Amino acid sequence: MYTRPKAEERIFLFMDLAGSTQLAERLGSARYFELLRRVVDDLTEPVLQTRGEIYQYAGDEVVITWPTERGLRAANCVRCFFLICAAVSGNPARYEREFGARPTFRGGLHGGTVTAGELGDLRQQIVFVGDILNTAARLEEYAKQAGFDLVASGAVLDRLTLPAGVKATPCGELALRGKAASVAAFGLTNGG
Repeated sequence: MYTRPKAEERIFLFMDLAGSTQLAERLGSARYFELLRRVVDDLTEPVLQTRGEIYQYAGDEVVITWPTERGLRAANCVRCFFLICAAVSGNPARYEREFGARPTFRGGLHGGTVTAGELGDLRQQIVFVGDILNTAARLEEYAKQAGFDLVASGAVLDRLTLPAGVKATPCGELALRGKAASVAAFGLTNGG
């Protein structure tokens, strides 16, 4: 299916565990791995519920993707982030008891055309490449710097209706690291 690279329209959600460096230092690698395992277990149902696909895990980061129409439908791409946050924070006593922490996340959301194809001989995998992924990652970085939970591009938000309770705060046109053109972005918060 992906033996020849092809263009696809996709949405990507980059999610990062906030304060992960301090958590890893305090817990040690084995306990920190158990924390990550618990978080991944808790995010599974929200990803399935919003019909997303886990593209990759990279340390404390998870990247979730949707074909564009599926991600936009019922604002699945936005709902996924907040459903994951709710699933993980739904039993704070368990995380406090086991790890002495309440995990929280930062996220970046963007979509558009990417190239998808198989890569590798020794370890083959389907890889997505393109500026869309770089922009989503930079929006996640901006969310950390600006104190937002989730920052989404205007390109995505212009195409969907936000779920009830989710509020968008304009961030303006952002000059993101490594990008020539600025990106319209919005900080998203869930008030209920």
